[in-house]
Amino acid sequence: MSELEPASAPAYVQVALNLPLRREFTYALPAGSTVRPGNRVRVNFHGRALGGVVTAVTTTSELPPNKIKSIESVLDDELLLPPSLLELARRMAATYGCSLGEALDAMLPAVAKRRGQRQLPHVELKAPYDLAKQAVLELEEKHQEQSRVLRTVLEFGGPMPIGDLKRRTGTSDSPWQTLCKNGVLKKVMIAEELEELVPAAEEAAVRHALNPHQQQAVDAVATRVAAREHRTFLLHGVTGSGKTEVYLRILEAVRATGRSAIVLVPEISLTPQTVGRFASRFPDTAVLHSGLTDAERGRQWQRLLQGKARIAIGARSALFAPVQDLGLIVVDEEHESSFKQDSTPRYHAREMAIVRGELERAVVVLGSATPTLESIGKARRGIYELLTLPQRAGAGRLPKIVVQDLRNEPKEARRSGVVLSRTLLVMMEERLKARDQVLLFLNRRGFAPVLLCPGCGEAIKCDACSVSMTWHARQSRLVCHWCCHEKRRPEICPVCQHAGMHELGVGTERLEQAVKERFPDAITARMDADTMAERGAHERVLGSFRKKHIDVLIGTQMIAKGLDFPDVTLVGVVSADTGLFVPDYRAAERTFQLLQQVAGRAGRGEKAGTVVIQTFCPDNYAVQAAAKSDYESFVQQELVFRKVTGYPPFARLLRVLAEARQESEAQQLLLAAVKPLRELKDVEVLGPAPAVIARVKEQWRWHMLVKCFTQASFAAAMAAIGTVEDLATRSCRVTLDVDPSSLM
Repeated sequence: MSELEPASAPAYVQVALNLPLRREFTYALPAGSTVRPGNRVRVNFHGRALGGVVTAVTTTSELPPNKIKSIESVLDDELLLPPSLLELARRMAATYGCSLGEALDAMLPAVAKRRGQRQLPHVELKAPYDLAKQAVLELEEKHQEQSRVLRTVLEFGGPMPIGDLKRRTGTSDSPWQTLCKNGVLKKVMIAEELEELVPAAEEAAVRHALNPHQQQAVDAVATRVAAREHRTFLLHGVTGSGKTEVYLRILEAVRATGRSAIVLVPEISLTPQTVGRFASRFPDTAVLHSGLTDAERGRQWQRLLQGKARIAIGARSALFAPVQDLGLIVVDEEHESSFKQDSTPRYHAREMAIVRGELERAVVVLGSATPTLESIGKARRGIYELLTLPQRAGAGRLPKIVVQDLRNEPKEARRSGVVLSRTLLVMMEERLKARDQVLLFLNRRGFAPVLLCPGCGEAIKCDACSVSMTWHARQSRLVCHWCCHEKRRPEICPVCQHAGMHELGVGTERLEQAVKERFPDAITARMDADTMAERGAHERVLGSFRKKHIDVLIGTQMIAKGLDFPDVTLVGVVSADTGLFVPDYRAAERTFQLLQQVAGRAGRGEKAGTVVIQTFCPDNYAVQAAAKSDYESFVQQELVFRKVTGYPPFARLLRVLAEARQESEAQQLLLAAVKPLRELKDVEVLGPAPAVIARVKEQWRWHMLVKCFTQASFAAAMAAIGTVEDLATRSCRVTLDVDPSSLM
């Protein structure tokens, strides 16, 4: 809609607010004010000042003029949301069952919502370091949240943004404010950081000659870009096949036409190495990810908005970057579950990338070594165009994969949890003598996932959640990984008073201890959420590993993808079974994908690589297929399971989750909501039933799963469920999750 000139005739705007209400609200535009759809305004809504986005400007309204409030102020000089993003928000709201205001709010970085704020609140240490460290212990018993906040600030090692502090500790404003009042911390305002991305020289992308498969892929996509046609490609390439170089060459073709691009990568792949490869080739690159402060993210957003940067690289939310004349969207590792938002609006960035590409006549490239069953199915049906890279680029060769059956390990080792098998120990010794590097992967942080009483068999559980607490030896704390609650390790069992507790299972902390005991001369480092708390730690560890200052790198998912180190000749998967028996229909698929991705870190240079997969289930088809690097056989077996059970890609899923302090209230709400669904054709409903984790943060959780076998039945089910605000009550929260990535 064209810009409205100041005029004497009354003007009205439709405003979408970030509320779970599926409607927009009419406000009057004061004389002399000018707005366009996509501008942000501040309005009075039931006595509260709220920010909202203008979706339409009109000269008439059906409401009586005396019933219409005026907007309080216009917040934007620039148009933050162009028409294409407004339309994308409408599609998102319709697809994922949220309000337009919620969808629009997800598109804007926090700093853009706080217009003009050039300084951000941080907290830093005021008391001496030693006194603050002592205070962490003293506060633990009676003021646990203050203890957690103070420890997090100490670990961060400098002024910490308050928003990041609250998010990381799961706390409100109260704990840090009390610590400031007591003189332990102090609040400081720090100016927005304006520095642009300068990639380190060692992270630059060396230009490689393309092999025939790579060239064919580049040509196919570049032809569509030149024709300004929307098309979705699936680039299926084995690990190490040079997908990044293909993306870079396609980007060159896009930039040659003067158009812009967005590159989406999973958050855990946003390493300096990945970002540096793009930024070294394209200086006009802006980075958007959660590791940045709000101010840094806002700066990058402004560079894109003003056209100073034409390529946006980032995680899920970079999809909404305000780039001008979009020509290409790359979704790397399209199978990654982190592309699915886990809070409202629960959109999937891959699906919304395709919608944005369609709206802006841009090409979309989905890349993966292990595409999801949904994506490979669409490629084979011709909905996507399939491009394949069947061999590793350059001198790299696919690694040799060894499956180690842990059932053959000594009984003593199995009883406490096998950390390193005899086979893996021998191979590590060989590689370390040869001065090669070793990666050890275990997707479970902490020392031991369960603290068990050997007398009565009871595990220490969280007081607020239906889960066992994880023992973290470095912090000497039991931690709930669902609600962040912590407590001290009990000396005796709280149930039977038995003295001493048994540490059951293996986490990355225990693995690190075992490696250091067995190889005391090797330099070992660990990368997980516990050790990467300090800002910049991620970059420092990977930089040291690249320079061969570290011999053995241990880590969770953050070391599994996107890393390219030519001297890594051995990768050990310490437990292939960690995610195999999770009660989720995607468990086998995720296990296969993860094993393939981790295995792909070995043998990427001229040296041959070996992968050892430790498992108690060597005959499982996901493990077997991963050991043979046989994607096709896994897909065929998994499709049989999905068809028999009626799961995607043979159905679309809707999950409705109800949470309340009283379990009966959550149950009754879903029992009422399920009735109209039972009448629908081509729809199957599982539940209502208690969720897998039945209680989180003192809220009881019930859910139901709706399988829709046709597009018409999906639309009918969405209509029958109604809106979240129709279902929810004051004391019972309802979440609607379309195409859920997890059923936990």
